[in-house]
Amino acid sequence: MDVCSAARVGLALLMLGSVSSGTAVAHVHRNSDGSTISWYPKDCCNDGDCRPVASIQPAKNGVWLTTVDGYTVLIGNNETRRPSRDTKWHICLGPADVISNAPTITCIFAPVGS
Repeated sequence: MDVCSAARVGLALLMLGSVSSGTAVAHVHRNSDGSTISWYPKDCCNDGDCRPVASIQPAKNGVWLTTVDGYTVLIGNNETRRPSRDTKWHICLGPADVISNAPTITCIFAPVGS
């Protein structure tokens, strides 16, 4: 086999490997304690963009939420919040805005009364 043929075979094998290893796996949402979260609505959590909040810090104009995977976002006092089903904070973040590089907030789940 000449060098060109060997290169074509290698490229074909590489492409085959990338296709076969590209199977889709559903994103599983987990709390910091490892328990599964299954109640996020589809309109908020499209591609694994919802996550539990690990810490909350009050701010003059809202609250800073830090997710279990390290995202920190300022939530304004007037932003719409949905009731949380497990009495904990959760936030759903979409893709980052190109200009500000800030993620898009799709949904906020807050404990009732917060």
